[in-house]
Amino acid sequence: MPLCRLIYASRSNDILRNDEIDAILAVSRTNNARVGVTGALMYGSREFLQCLEGAREAINSTYNRIVKDPRHSELTILDFVEIDRRWFAGWGMHHVPPLWSSRQMLLRYGERETFNPLKMSAASARALLGDLAVDLAPPRDDEPRVPTKPMRA
Repeated sequence: MPLCRLIYASRSNDILRNDEIDAILAVSRTNNARVGVTGALMYGSREFLQCLEGAREAINSTYNRIVKDPRHSELTILDFVEIDRRWFAGWGMHHVPPLWSSRQMLLRYGERETFNPLKMSAASARALLGDLAVDLAPPRDDEPRVPTKPMRA
């Protein structure tokens, strides 16, 4: 079965506390490990941007479970594509803290300097997550790890 990447955005019905985000991540990591799904989750004031990677069946069943979660609404699929390799292979579900998002980075990918993935194009969401994946990539055996610099505008 081919590998797929699904990128979607949604809006939380409430502003979530850090412990609530941590609980969502813990459950996601457990569920994802069971079905071979990897990915990343960005959360702003109330908006989510999530990338899921894995076998098509696993991605579909994971997304169908997410759709039924009453804690959020406005679920919008931004991109769904077959892929040759995963961006987030080492992450059951990587949490991208808001501090990773600088004003310049947000302006680079969105229409404003606030994080609102519901207004992002598929191309912008892919580019943002692709840059994030590069930032998170472990060093290759043949090259030293250079500290990651903040994203450039």
